[in-house]
Amino acid sequence: MWDGYSTREASELVGLPESAIRGCVRAGLITQDHRRVPLKLSFRDLRVLRAVQSLVAGGIPMRRLRQQLSALRRRLPAERSLAELTLAAHGGHVVVRERDSAWRADSGQMVLDFAGDDRWGQVHPIPLRREAVGPEPAEGLSAGDWFERALHLEEVDTAAAIAAYERALRLRHDAGEAWINLGRLHAESGNTTEAGRCFREALALDPGDATALYNLGVVAQDEGKDQDAIAFYRRALAIDASLAEAHYNLATLFDRGGDTRAAIRHINEYRKLTRQRG
Repeated sequence: MWDGYSTREASELVGLPESAIRGCVRAGLITQDHRRVPLKLSFRDLRVLRAVQSLVAGGIPMRRLRQQLSALRRRLPAERSLAELTLAAHGGHVVVRERDSAWRADSGQMVLDFAGDDRWGQVHPIPLRREAVGPEPAEGLSAGDWFERALHLEEVDTAAAIAAYERALRLRHDAGEAWINLGRLHAESGNTTEAGRCFREALALDPGDATALYNLGVVAQDEGKDQDAIAFYRRALAIDASLAEAHYNLATLFDRGGDTRAAIRHINEYRKLTRQRG
């Protein structure tokens, strides 16, 4: 009997990396118990994930998208799902359209439709303080300056943030945090090849970097290399046993491989660590 889609099946159907889907579940965008293994997604869940994929394609960075949809989720009654809403990317923000009105997902700020039709291109927001990044700075900035600029750009322009991290790394190749952040942006964009290269660079700089090892596990899992992912997660946990997400991902991998005992052990560790965070 069919009981739902796995994260791997959902990834193939909607065009999002498995890691992005797991992040959406943990962020509460899908009404699933993220502590449950195996995680099974419904048709309604797929509709939410397709909306996420469309919003990312519309130019909203994944980090900002999760923040705005999480804020929207908190505004909704518990019995309602994001799948029931019409969502669109507009001006770098998520906008909700309901009948003859439209409003920003994060703030509830109304959006005016001056054209009076249903074309999103004719919708204009009420003037607000803009989150502009400003013109490209002149040459002569330090690696640290480019790094700080990249951090700010992550919220508004993924491609520009990637370029800024690359500028920082050309000036200072041994900046491990920049390699990690650059790899994360590539992973969120679905470019696992570049993501893996960045995380390996970070690991070469510091073989004891648990974050780099964890992220290499995420990349391997997204690429369907389950045994490699397990090895990376285990190495990461040997260095930092508090990496709750590594336990969660191991639980999903062991469950998929039929090792129920190992899956239960890791999901229990994940639950314990997330309770401690709370």
